[in-house]
Amino acid sequence: MPRFQEKRELSINKLVEVALRLFASKGYEATSIRNIAREAGISLGLLYNYFKSKDELLEEIFRRSVEDIHASFVQSPEQGGSGIEQHIRQTVKLLKEKQDFWKLLHGIRIQSEVVRQLMNGMQEQTAYIEDRIRQNLIEAGIPFPDLEAKLLFASIDGMASHFLLYDNYPIDDVASLLIMKYKK
Repeated sequence: MPRFQEKRELSINKLVEVALRLFASKGYEATSIRNIAREAGISLGLLYNYFKSKDELLEEIFRRSVEDIHASFVQSPEQGGSGIEQHIRQTVKLLKEKQDFWKLLHGIRIQSEVVRQLMNGMQEQTAYIEDRIRQNLIEAGIPFPDLEAKLLFASIDGMASHFLLYDNYPIDDVASLLIMKYKK
């Protein structure tokens, strides 16, 4: 990767990281684009070269979370186990690797204005996740796959929330128990 592109990526990543942290701690509305630039150590003009607005920064944060969600469904023959097991294990791995990111994202998720802005994308992602889970349940021969997908999704979401909110949450044990529930 050319040096310019590498520097550009580093700057964009820094802006996304700082914006996410400020949105979560101060609130989306209370965070100005100037605050983000200052905290990131980047000039306001340079920030505007990367993002036209605070809304675009928020959209980039959401886009990155969507990439992670999609990656959690990628099945690997080397990992073994059902699609359900792989999804749960990938989710736990993702949460551990990017705990700060997901903790902050959960924080901005409860800010009503932010949620309203992202609602369509969030609904699409929820439908995507439930559909993928439902497909895995069908493949595993689990009865009532539509309702069971909602239950499993809520369980995984709850497990993730508790892991992000509480120190020493036994996520590996909870994930193992959840996997056992869906083994034949």
